[in-house]
Amino acid sequence: MFVELRDLRVSFKTYGGSVRAVRGVNLDIERGECLAIVGESGCGKSVTANTIMRLIPSPPAEISGSVRMDGTELLALPEKRMKEIRGKSIGMIFQDPMTSLDPTMRIGSQIMEGLRIHDKKMSRHEAENMVYETLGMVGIPNPRAQFKRYAYEFSGGMRQRVVIAMAVICKPRLLLADEPTTALDVTTQAQILGLIRDLKTHLGSSVVLITHDMGVVANMADRIAVFYAGQVVEEGASEDVFRNPSHPYTAALLNSRPRLDRDRKQKLATIGGAPPDLFAPPQGCGFFERCPAAMEVCGDIPPSRYDCGAPGHRSLCWLHHEFASPRRDEWLRMRFSG
Repeated sequence: MFVELRDLRVSFKTYGGSVRAVRGVNLDIERGECLAIVGESGCGKSVTANTIMRLIPSPPAEISGSVRMDGTELLALPEKRMKEIRGKSIGMIFQDPMTSLDPTMRIGSQIMEGLRIHDKKMSRHEAENMVYETLGMVGIPNPRAQFKRYAYEFSGGMRQRVVIAMAVICKPRLLLADEPTTALDVTTQAQILGLIRDLKTHLGSSVVLITHDMGVVANMADRIAVFYAGQVVEEGASEDVFRNPSHPYTAALLNSRPRLDRDRKQKLATIGGAPPDLFAPPQGCGFFERCPAAMEVCGDIPPSRYDCGAPGHRSLCWLHHEFASPRRDEWLRMRFSG
């Protein structure tokens, strides 16, 4: 396995207590695949990605578990060694392109900075040519002219392409894309996702795509991991998760998408309630208070992880226990109602 996360836990100490943002995450990322991490705001998606990159300072964070890449334990590496890995072996596309770019630096210099840090023997002329090539690869026209422009001179979509160029300039083996289409119009979203897909093929990189929108990953991801309250509640091949959502939260996410086969006058489905307080996580299932299929055991005992038929398709839900089959059958009948 290329990247392995085992029992990853991240909590943040505050004056009000300890926020348990990531609670025992186990994930595998294979070479050359696109893994989508999906879930609502505050579920631990970005914290997990930033932990892989070792961008979360400790303290105030408390981090335990394991993050291994090609057999190397990233959480145990000294900071000097980790700096050699960031940008070169692992690239990251941050959520907001405007705050990811230095407004006082020309975009060419910002992209070139990482390249020259990781290859000190490279001349400035060689680095500039590499930047021109990368700007062209991410779809920015006339790269030589754009090299000396500032971030404020670009549109939102073009700024996002610059951020992508910064992330891929060193041809990383793992690319973390944290909400790369946030605040972009649907046309630009499609272009950015297509660009990331093309770069994945061109570079042979593994991609972790973080989003809250199941529709974004429909034609992008090979596998999907659904996060809720700091845990992976369902994971599996993209087709299996879409065709047979096996956790009530996954089904609720899919049911809340706009659909062309519904009456336009019909209101969009919503997920009632609110996520649990991670200062004091629930004793049982995190989705218990909002789940339409909840049973008494769900609130008292943490659910086990069950296989859902297809290889690699697993769900963290008591509904898949053999004794819960009547309740599961009832839930399956109402799964996509409304």
